[in-house]
Amino acid sequence: MSVEESKPQRPVGRPRSNEVQSAILKATIELFAEVGFDGMSIEAVANRAGVGKTAIYRRWSSKEMLVLDALKVLRVEVPVVDTGNFREDATAFLHDTVREYSRTANRLHIKLWLRIIGELYEHPKLFSTLFDQLFEQRNQQLELLVRRAQDRGELRHDLEATLIQDLVAGPVIIHALLSTVRPTPYTLGDLATMIVDIVLSGIEPHSQHSQSTES
Repeated sequence: MSVEESKPQRPVGRPRSNEVQSAILKATIELFAEVGFDGMSIEAVANRAGVGKTAIYRRWSSKEMLVLDALKVLRVEVPVVDTGNFREDATAFLHDTVREYSRTANRLHIKLWLRIIGELYEHPKLFSTLFDQLFEQRNQQLELLVRRAQDRGELRHDLEATLIQDLVAGPVIIHALLSTVRPTPYTLGDLATMIVDIVLSGIEPHSQHSQSTES
């Protein structure tokens, strides 16, 4: 028997299960970016993926579940480190976040994010679930980071931890979405440091802020 004859032969015709799933998810992402949740259908996804509708329903019970699974492609894993110094930890987190989004971002991903923002008002329950699956674990870690910094006296106690998270993370989100049309002259490290320093001037305890200003 020759080497060629001894190799396992791939079946002709029906594609493998993982190839079918990848094709379905790819088609879902593309259609969602193009026409949004209401404009797409299971039939349209099946046609683009080159599969039957039954192949989709065997894997996902509804269009909602399919879209939620497909949009996991937007998840970016950035570790939250707590060294006991909020400024250093927040700066490192923002730097890593901007770097990861810049590394993974492409035209399709930006279109997906912009589409999601528009869809939030039409389907708040669905996309609330999406945000939970993308960010909930990280948000819990960030909230713990903020509360520990408040306990150490690094941050004001009268501010909600979620508000501090929004103040720090908000500029990063804007930068990620608009960087292609509004580039900034800052490096990633500069941007992260500037954001944290500007935000800290308002969320540090007043006595601590006065001391740092004087020094």
